[in-house]
Amino acid sequence: MSDQSTENQSLSSRRSFVKKGALGGAAAGLSTLAVPLVSAAEKEPKAKYKVGVVGLGGRGAGAVANILEADSDTVLWAVGDVVEKRMDKIKGISKKFSGRVDTDGGKREFVGFDAYQKVIDSGVDIVLLTTTPNFRPMQFEAAVAAGKHVFIEKPFALDIPGLHSVVETAKKAKAAGQSVLTGLVWRYTPHLMDMDKRLKDGVIGDIVNVSSSYCGGGRPNRMPDPKFKPPGMSDMEWALRFWQNFLELSGDGVLEYHIHGIDRMGWFMGDQMPVRCYANGANIDPVLGANNWDSCNFRYEYSDGRTASFFGRQIKGTYADSGDTILGTKGRAVAKGSNAFIEVDGKKIWEGKSGLGYKQEHEIFMKHIREGKAYNDVIDYTANSHAIAMMGRSAAYTGQLITDKQIMASEDVLLKDVKNLTLETPFTPRESAVPGKTKFL
Repeated sequence: MSDQSTENQSLSSRRSFVKKGALGGAAAGLSTLAVPLVSAAEKEPKAKYKVGVVGLGGRGAGAVANILEADSDTVLWAVGDVVEKRMDKIKGISKKFSGRVDTDGGKREFVGFDAYQKVIDSGVDIVLLTTTPNFRPMQFEAAVAAGKHVFIEKPFALDIPGLHSVVETAKKAKAAGQSVLTGLVWRYTPHLMDMDKRLKDGVIGDIVNVSSSYCGGGRPNRMPDPKFKPPGMSDMEWALRFWQNFLELSGDGVLEYHIHGIDRMGWFMGDQMPVRCYANGANIDPVLGANNWDSCNFRYEYSDGRTASFFGRQIKGTYADSGDTILGTKGRAVAKGSNAFIEVDGKKIWEGKSGLGYKQEHEIFMKHIREGKAYNDVIDYTANSHAIAMMGRSAAYTGQLITDKQIMASEDVLLKDVKNLTLETPFTPRESAVPGKTKFL
């Protein structure tokens, strides 16, 4: 066979591979249906939609503002949080969105670990789930069971059992005509959506490799020395206050932070599941008492021979960067922060620029709800990104080659019995992973 024939056969196989459903082969148990993003399931639209938010931290308050900005006929109806102090943010939201906050004089402002259910039962149409992510699968299941449309912030699962739960719940939502939107906001950023359309049209030929990065200048909400924990405060309350530092509550920086870059990498690779991964990582600037890493480097291999890589870092004083280089058989595309360009034969043929798509994602979400169509970006899309992230984390933690079959069969649950968790629940974090010693579970 000639070299040209071999190349043509390889490209044909690659195109066929990209057309297959995400999480194929060994991972099929996570996504058994090749469903379109937009369902034809019909729901009777309403004039006004009542919104409830569970978790009014920074991202929760931001999501409330995003959906109120995206659709002028939405109203904040109910709020729930474990921390009572966060209810103070309602005043600021009410001031910014005059006449669009109605919690019945505070009667629909709920505090406690059961606040999520009280928000769901309060008469809302849409629930925004923006709490500490270890609660997400349980809260998502409850919201969908109650017939609500749901926004679930990333990450929506921290381990494979949790991911299976979220996918099954998302399938139920789709079948019932309920919309589901996830918080992987780069997918809804205008210039990247424009670039992706051009890539799918073949402007740089077949994509053969994607290299992505997501580096910040330090760990968010870095935990102080545990000796500063106030007298009488439980270990669980302290951990929840600094949840970004703990694997059990955040999924490591890989799920809490780096997943944005991993999602972009997977998106431009066609939302396929790699067949194997080997990786590295470390806790270069450790936080006393915490177990999350601050650095990772993943290499993924696909069944058709393509490769992808991801580099992530969260160390104070280091270069912060977020970007992607996408190589095709005819050219390349490069995205860096708010800018992107496409280059063919050494010449730029397109450039784009925009801000992050926080408002745009909620506009898409609300448009489908108002048209009576079920929007769902979990199945075959963002669930795939979570699985890829967990695959990389396991490969880095263990120092071993991890296959798609292995990762999708993982039974490791990072935090058990979440439904019965209270501030008095004992909390002892796992030891930070050591490659070559930490075992795959």
